[in-house]
Amino acid sequence: MIPLIGSLFLPLIGRYNEKFRNIMALVFTLAALVCAGGALPGVLSREPYAIRFALPLGLSFGFYGDALAVFMALTAASVSSVIVIYSYGYIHEEDNQNEYYMMICLFVGAMMGLVYSTNLIAIYTFWEISSLCCWRLIGFYRTELTVQRADKAFIITVFGALIMLIGFIGIYGKTGTFELTAMKGIHIPAWTVVLILFGILSKSATYPLHSWLPDAGVAPSPVTSLLHAAVLVKIGVYAYARFFVLTFKIDQVFTTAVPAIAGISAIISAGVAFRENDIKRVVGYSTISQLAFILMGLSSGTKIGFIGGLLYILAHSVAKGGL
Repeated sequence: MIPLIGSLFLPLIGRYNEKFRNIMALVFTLAALVCAGGALPGVLSREPYAIRFALPLGLSFGFYGDALAVFMALTAASVSSVIVIYSYGYIHEEDNQNEYYMMICLFVGAMMGLVYSTNLIAIYTFWEISSLCCWRLIGFYRTELTVQRADKAFIITVFGALIMLIGFIGIYGKTGTFELTAMKGIHIPAWTVVLILFGILSKSATYPLHSWLPDAGVAPSPVTSLLHAAVLVKIGVYAYARFFVLTFKIDQVFTTAVPAIAGISAIISAGVAFRENDIKRVVGYSTISQLAFILMGLSSGTKIGFIGGLLYILAHSVAKGGL
């Protein structure tokens, strides 16, 4: 909640002192990293943290810090902190800096909310907040081209999320709850899996819903790093691991279809990367290929494949962010 709420104060702080705004943006991002680190001892001793609030109409809202959530939070917050520091020099002469730092911190807060949430509606909400931040950050330079590319990314990811939301509602119709912790081991209908996969594949830029990611290279390099490496594109593969590996039971056909889709995406995007001359588009297409490898590992149905997929998330975040 610190980067999520703190981000809203950054434009106000920036009106009076830009240097203090920059420092606070880093403080809010580091707070997410420190809090994730604080949850690590409980996770290592197999005692995950859990907070739950009851809401009217039998609904509830909660956060759950298990091994997967804390791993993703640590990875995203650590790389994002470096990106904030790098931004100090990169955009110090640009306009719209108040909005830039606000959107970066809001982005990190949305990622934290998404990985810790136990409620499907809360996950959808944070998912869409990340799309909003992505839209504003890709269009940071406000030229006609950057705005078009930002609109493209926004339309593809938001449309995919809306289709995923229909799948969530279908699951509620079957189970009577949006709480993931109450649905562990429940078999869900194939049509809901397809709808949720549509949202996941659009967010993780898997072929054929991939074209927005290479186009996002028009953004400033710290933003490209945030999109390609640290936060945005990892949301999709995280959701696959959370929903279809650790929570729901799905039909056997998907354990064959998803790795096949990922394999096709990996080969095609790697081939396109060979043909590109623009370095950011090369990085973009290689990211699509590597995300497909991550998805193959997570969807393989084996423990070593799952662990390999998580290791690849960490390795790719550090390496691609460095590039």
